[in-house]
Parts: sequence; structure tokens; C-alpha cells
Amino acid sequence: MEVLFMKKNETKLLASRAVNKIGNVMYDYGNSTWIAGLGSIGQKYMGYYQLAENVISLFLNPIGGAVADRFKRRQILLVTDFIGGLMCAVLAFIGNDNIMLYGLIAVNAALAIMSAFSGTSFRSYVVTVVAEDRLVAFNSRLEVISQIVSISSPLFAFLFVDRFGLKPTLILDSVTFFLSFLLLFSIREEEKHITTEKRNTSIKSILRDIKEGMIFIVKEKEIFFLLVIASMVNFFIAAFNYLAPFSNQLFVHPSSYATLLTMGAAGSIAGAVLANKLFKNSYNSILIALALCGVGLAAITIFAMLGLPAEVIVTGNLIFEFFLTIFNIHFFSMVQKKVPKHMLGRVFSSIFTVAVIFMPISTAIMTALPFSISIYAFAVIRAGILLVSGGGFLYSKKVLD
Repeated sequence: MEVLFMKKNETKLLASRAVNKIGNVMYDYGNSTWIAGLGSIGQKYMGYYQLAENVISLFLNPIGGAVADRFKRRQILLVTDFIGGLMCAVLAFIGNDNIMLYGLIAVNAALAIMSAFSGTSFRSYVVTVVAEDRLVAFNSRLEVISQIVSISSPLFAFLFVDRFGLKPTLILDSVTFFLSFLLLFSIREEEKHITTEKRNTSIKSILRDIKEGMIFIVKEKEIFFLLVIASMVNFFIAAFNYLAPFSNQLFVHPSSYATLLTMGAAGSIAGAVLANKLFKNSYNSILIALALCGVGLAAITIFAMLGLPAEVIVTGNLIFEFFLTIFNIHFFSMVQKKVPKHMLGRVFSSIFTVAVIFMPISTAIMTALPFSISIYAFAVIRAGILLVSGGGFLYSKKVLD
């Protein structure tokens, strides 16, 4: 009966993330295409839109992790879902385009603030609901479900936004926040990570927790090494994320962005299914997977230069996301296994902070350079990822083996 109960809670947890993912894809697609369609001003405000999220994540992730270790993680998820639903509902009733533009940036910043708390809380809450020997399987299933949603949602978003516009899309996102809230509310599982000491919410104790999280990561050489590699690679992934909403213009097809996202989701599903079969849960094999991400970016560049149809060009994102997903699954599974439950919030917040540390710089550069919106930018991103992952692999052979 206990096993059945745990599996039932796992299903609810997966369902809440699936519903949340539907809303996130709709929200990001609707907002990004609306901003990118503003012409030359769109490049500047796309930068502001993404920078707000990246900078906030950088500074608030450590605090979010410390909070996740002090309070019930399920309650944090419930509060952030409820507030997110309210904000999207309010945003949907703005009538002026100029106000809407600033409203989108402001709400995206607010959602980034909540994500700093909910992201670490969710990853940490998983170990309350899921047994240790089921973590890799759960994370793989989570990725599969997430990417199944990602496959269907972009094309649905394309049709929905094209037919109804931005405001109904925001209302739909609001509904998904509240559905996720209800699913999480129905989970009943005792959280045992909170102690009398952890109820201390003073600034000094929170800063001490942040420090403890970083110290733990530095001592775990494999995790620290992979984290440094991931943070450098994320510099180039941020550039890719900036370029993606302009796919319709770059590949001269109105559904290029939606198809790009769908292909990427298909690659992620395949990666999640095959993560255990193709790669071991070790840092050497993870680095190889990361290096192979460059193959997909090379395909995008070459296909675009050859003038092939947009449907062919975007298949490169399938390869890119396939190997990136394998890296992510094994990386998070490795962390969840190695870190004590009572420290997971702090460690995950430190990981999320370091991992995004170079992303705002990348977004700022892409925003400032007038020639950054180009198919050749994909080749530059590919070269950067290969350089970082290749250098990391050579270093690991000399120092970590």
C-alpha cells in the first residue's frame, strides 16, 4: 500500500510539472514571438526580457535554496503557482501595447523571482516523494513527459497565438498555474528536512547556508568540475536562446520557431529514454554527450547556408537537445545521489546560480551587436561549446582520473 501511495504521489508531481510546462511553453512562445515581431525595437526589448530573468536568477537562486531548506518545499511551490496564476491573469487585461511590452518584461522578472524559489524547491522536494533507487527513473520520466508536452505545445501555441492572440494565451497560462496548484495541494507526504535549527530565518543564518552549499560543491570535485563546464557552456546556450525566437525571420518561414521548439522537444524525449542505455552516470560520459551537442548546431548552420527548407534546418535542434538532455539527467541524478537530503536546497541553489553566471553577459552581447541575428551566429555558438567541452575533457583526463 505504501509503494502504491508513493507512486500515486509521483504521478501527481509529474502531472503538476506537465501542466506547468504547458503554460510555460505557451507563455514563452506568445511573449517571444510578440516581442520579436515588433521589428528593430524587438531585438532590444528581447534582450531586456531575457536579461531580467537571467540577472534575477543569478542573485536570488542562493537565497531560494536556503529558503527551501528552511520551509516546506511543497508550500513554496503552492505559493509560487498561485501568485503566477494571478499575475498572468492581470496581464491579460492590459489594453495598451506599450504598457503590455513593459508589463511582459515586469511579469517575466517577477516569475523569475518565484522560479528562484520554486526551481530549487521542486528539485529538492522530489527526494521526499521518490525513493533513492527510483530517482534516475523518475527524472527520466519527468524529462519524457516534459518534452512530450514540449513537442505538442509549440505547434499548438503557434496555432493558438495566431488565431486568438497574446491575451488569451496569457489567460491559458494562468489556468495552468492554478491546475498545477491543485495537483500539488493533493499530495500528502511528510517533509522531514526541517529541524529547529533550520527554522532560523535570520540573514546571518541564510548567508551561512549559502556558504555551506558552495563549500560542499567545491569539495565534491566531480560535481564542481561539471558545474564549471556547464556554466561556461551556458554562455553559448544563452546566445542560442536569444536567437531562437528570431527563427521565423532567419529561416524565412512563419512556423520556424514553433517547429524548432518541437524538434528540440523530440530530441529531449529520445535523450531521456536512452539516457541510461547510452551513457553511464559518470562525468566522463556526460562530457562526451555535451561535446556531441555541437553536431546539432553544425547541422543548423550548414542546412541554412545550403538554403534548405526550414523544416530541414530545424532538425539540427533535435540532435542538440538529445545530447543536452542526457547531460542534464545524469548531472541532476548524480547531485541528488551525492548530496544529503537536508542540504539539497542549498546545493541546488548554488548549482543554479553558478550555472547561469555568464548567461546575462551573453544576452547583453547579443542585444548590443547589430549583426547578432544571423545564421552564422549558430556556427559561433557551436565552436564555443565544442571548445569548452573538449578542453574540459582533456583537463578531466589529466586531473580527475
